[in-house]
Amino acid sequence: MRQLLPNSLADNNFIHYWHPGLKSLYLFCKYHYFWEKRYSIKLEIPFIDIHTHHSENSDQVIAVQSLFLQDIDFSREIKFPFSAAIHPWHTDRFELKEVSHMLEKLTTQKKLLGIGETGLDKVCKADYKQQLKIFELHLDLAEAHHKPLIIHAVKSWNDLTKYFKRVKVPVILHGYSGNFILTKQLIELGCCFSIGKSVMRPTPDQEQVIQLIPLSSLFIETDESQIPIEEIYVQISRILDISLDTLKTQIHKNFNSIFID
Repeated sequence: MRQLLPNSLADNNFIHYWHPGLKSLYLFCKYHYFWEKRYSIKLEIPFIDIHTHHSENSDQVIAVQSLFLQDIDFSREIKFPFSAAIHPWHTDRFELKEVSHMLEKLTTQKKLLGIGETGLDKVCKADYKQQLKIFELHLDLAEAHHKPLIIHAVKSWNDLTKYFKRVKVPVILHGYSGNFILTKQLIELGCCFSIGKSVMRPTPDQEQVIQLIPLSSLFIETDESQIPIEEIYVQISRILDISLDTLKTQIHKNFNSIFID
């Protein structure tokens, strides 16, 4: 296979496109079409896990690890694709100046793909006004550095949609399980939806919601679940009545569009 590799591609180490780093992912996206057309070599598209708390990058899976901002050692460079934020549950632990300082340090990390999970949660014990202030810090940082937001939302849609109407970066709703009417409203606002473990035992209403979401706005995640991302993909492809390859191709395209381009 390496003998078929043009010098320009070999110089870019394209043969190692499965490496979890962003350079190899970028090269895969850039040259996938080239390889198939010129050499008739079919390169398998990886599963993409847009939000996980596990370390699961492999030859078959590209995972975006979700980190708690306060746990990051800023003296070291993070070597894998990740997102980070102050989770709404933790907002009452920090002063605004402290959060601002950590967020600015975060932007020096080259493998940072998104800001999150951040958002609003009316069920947790953290003071809601403090949640709002810290969420706004995350929103401002995401817009300033052109990073998508990965959103945690619990019984806070009325407040969040006000922000979604004016936000200037992509919004991905992590672990989404909203109803049909809410989903229609969020689609109109241009939101993206990340579906996780709840899809493994879906109700008819949940299946209807998943079928409503445009494929171009769909992502898939494991979050804290031990369910393999491959199984979640298979279940969603069944609900959508499309092939697994078609689903993988679309998720890869969505990922490339929002995080790489």
